[in-house]
Amino acid sequence: MFAMSNDLTSKESTPPDDPQGKIDKVLLIPGFCEPPLFLWPLKVSLQRHCDDVQLWPDRMIFRNLEKSVARLQSTLQEHRSSGSIALVTHSFGDWIARRAITESRSHHVSSLVSIAPVMQAGIVPDLLHHATGNVIPEIAVMGDPLRANCDADVDANVRRLVIWANIDMYVRPVELDENSAATVHHLVGSHLTVAMQPNSLRLITQFLFPTSDIP
Repeated sequence: MFAMSNDLTSKESTPPDDPQGKIDKVLLIPGFCEPPLFLWPLKVSLQRHCDDVQLWPDRMIFRNLEKSVARLQSTLQEHRSSGSIALVTHSFGDWIARRAITESRSHHVSSLVSIAPVMQAGIVPDLLHHATGNVIPEIAVMGDPLRANCDADVDANVRRLVIWANIDMYVRPVELDENSAATVHHLVGSHLTVAMQPNSLRLITQFLFPTSDIP
């Protein structure tokens, strides 16, 4: 059952104009232990405004992190259309996306939506880290503050929306650099529900497609 939510607080700054033109491809990057269908409501919502919305395939757990980053990096570099790519990530998927953007020479990413991104571990990953050590690669990253927070501000040329859940046992909110052009929202919801709540879907759609007719 989804939690009811409202936009309690927001910190907004005006992002730079998209230099690469309209968004013609959206990739959805799922998080740790999340089946692709988890982001299906988001996919359906965004398909109303973009013909090419794809769930990016990756292992749910025990990823080879270097290979995951390299595969996404390759996908970003191969895109050569007249438009640009938007990445919408949840949880650990954002860590993969940030690493891929940082390591790409030409990534064609114009916008990044980070939903409950991994930058600082919450209670659940901390407990899993103490219980399993570094056996699970994703937990090893979340258990290391420096690795978890790497590339937190990404590329300054990428428009960014960050959505935090106010009731989140998996990640803790992190203050971005004061010079960051990111738009930040704190919503009532859990780590999981915040990726599919109507207000989140509306925020994401408005951010990616500001000229669209959104109810």
